[in-house]
Amino acid sequence: MLKLHRTGDWGEGDVDVQWVRSGRAVVPEVEALIERAWADAAAKPGMHLFDGPMCRMERWEVSPDGTRLELALSHTSYKVFWGTNLSHPHLAERHGPSVMANPVGVSPALETADGYLLLGRRSGSVAYYPNRVHPFAGALEPDDGGDLFAAVRRELDEELSLRGDEVAEVRCTGIVEDENLRQPELIFRARSTLTRGEIEWRLDPVEHHDTYPVRATAGDVEHAIVDPLLTPVAVASLLLWGRRRFGDAWFDLTWERRVKAGFTR
Repeated sequence: MLKLHRTGDWGEGDVDVQWVRSGRAVVPEVEALIERAWADAAAKPGMHLFDGPMCRMERWEVSPDGTRLELALSHTSYKVFWGTNLSHPHLAERHGPSVMANPVGVSPALETADGYLLLGRRSGSVAYYPNRVHPFAGALEPDDGGDLFAAVRRELDEELSLRGDEVAEVRCTGIVEDENLRQPELIFRARSTLTRGEIEWRLDPVEHHDTYPVRATAGDVEHAIVDPLLTPVAVASLLLWGRRRFGDAWFDLTWERRVKAGFTR
């Protein structure tokens, strides 16, 4: 299930980030569930957990003319994310959304130089959505300094070894929410100077076992987004890329078709 909060087209100079005090509500029942979920996961054979720092979405706002995006962020951690959004998303309904970790995800639709959009086929060992199709994505980290675009480039470097001018352009295309996880996600379009083949041989096999190529045409994108293998965020990345390429009329019609297939706007 996918919720579209806002569409847009923001470049690196169009986003302002403010660091604020965390607004996450501390509820004893929730904290106990977090500890239990973490302990249970750590006890599983082969499970390697690291309570790394993450960035919590406190609020966002778009300027009246739509040209600027403002984000208020605070600090959270992977342990809190694991114990709330990943393991117990229902807590948002029981105690309110303020108890959730809500780390900021960053997910690009990666366009190649020879006209493909590349997503990844996730391995069976990842923490969530194993064996599904998802962008080459990750989460904003405090070390990114609030730079969303640097975070996208970092993820593309880590997962595909794309460096420097091999990623010619990155723009933010919207804010969505994966309602299965209750997690906010910033969607991007990223354009590489490399071809599909040049990128695919660099794939890090730890998180993804293959790519999922989609020709950058209206028909192929429309066909791909109804594939049940795609995660909600993968659908969002293709839809919002298509909005910028094919226009609002295409986007509205395609989104309505997706709604009828089971998504909620």
